Amino acid sequence: MMNASKAAPAPRTPQIKEVAGVEELLPNARLIVKRQHRTHLDGLNLKPGTRVLMIVDSTNDRLVQDAFEIAIREAGGTVEKIMLHGYPELTDPVKLVDAMFSRNWWPDWVWQAVKKADCIMQGAMLKTPHTPNLPVDTRTGIHFVEMEWTAELLASHYNSFPGELRDAIDKSAWDNYAFARNVELIDLEGTELRVTLDKEDWDENIARVKRRVPLPYMPGHLHIPVAFKKGEGTLAASSLTFGGIVPRVKMTVEGGRVTEVMGGGAYGDTLRRSFEEYKDLTSPRNPKPGVNWVSSFGICTHPKGRRAAFMDRLTGSARVHGHAFGHRRSGVIHTSIGAGIIDNTYKIIRHIDQYFTTLTADGKKIIDNGHMLALDDPEVHKVAEKYGDPKELLAEDWIPAVSGVNAP
Repeated sequence: MMNASKAAPAPRTPQIKEVAGVEELLPNARLIVKRQHRTHLDGLNLKPGTRVLMIVDSTNDRLVQDAFEIAIREAGGTVEKIMLHGYPELTDPVKLVDAMFSRNWWPDWVWQAVKKADCIMQGAMLKTPHTPNLPVDTRTGIHFVEMEWTAELLASHYNSFPGELRDAIDKSAWDNYAFARNVELIDLEGTELRVTLDKEDWDENIARVKRRVPLPYMPGHLHIPVAFKKGEGTLAASSLTFGGIVPRVKMTVEGGRVTEVMGGGAYGDTLRRSFEEYKDLTSPRNPKPGVNWVSSFGICTHPKGRRAAFMDRLTGSARVHGHAFGHRRSGVIHTSIGAGIIDNTYKIIRHIDQYFTTLTADGKKIIDNGHMLALDDPEVHKVAEKYGDPKELLAEDWIPAVSGVNAP
């Protein structure tokens, strides 16, 4: 197995000021309202007469809501808003995941209102691709846009990043690892995982993606096929993508499934308990029963992705969004464990982040200690030159402080 560089990059955060008023948010809100949607580069592609329904809860940023209401009306759309109470008392990462992420907690009357709209702007946290038995088609039917912004995230350079440049990053990375037979992931938190793939694995993954987009990969969120029964090694992490920071957990992976969970505090306890409780649960994609299968590997590609700046103030949906925005950053590996339908409203699946991964495909480095090497590609730099200084545009503005890796 190829060794990762031992030295972790130092923590880094751009200088961020608080947003004083809605005027600071309007340029990016107007841009998002008018542009075509891309994964992790949001857009409404709004036309005059479009009926927008905003579904928020008591924890979502009011300035963000105000900015989009103004921008939508300026563009000729109509907007109505539903305000739910949500979960303002929740800050615990494990409880945040289990209460909202893949659980349909919205009342039925909200879904009836959804059916009458053309576009949904969704701040009340519920991850539609992972939530079972929704009463509307959220992928090919009504257009859903996740409102994952705090005010300072909406004002950031992330949202004005050129789509053409993000597409060039995606293509460069994909071209260098697609159809690799041997993929290895080593992360400074302790991940050491090997996955062996064949053409059938890649073809199946590409076919699944092409049901959603006309490309062999998901823009902004590339994938490594999950080849069940072929993953071997250790997964380690201290970040729940849709929850927050937890004590580091290490998981032994044998034949594509987690066979032992070590550490992790309450999160580790939750994994061990759910793996035992649902060991006989079947799922169409899993080769055998259980919710302990490694079910996805994602690679995010936006160099300006970062967490919200004022996480200590956030609760409920806002806290989930503020933390999860960080996994959008280029070079972050996004792994899911589970995928099993518990009941009509809840699917058990949990995602973790690896920030300092060295990823190799057939021996070729794709990511080095969390730095996506596509950002150094001369062809990507040529595209960046159209929009400004490539060094500034392609610099990863944020590197998280991770205990035991690059922080105490």
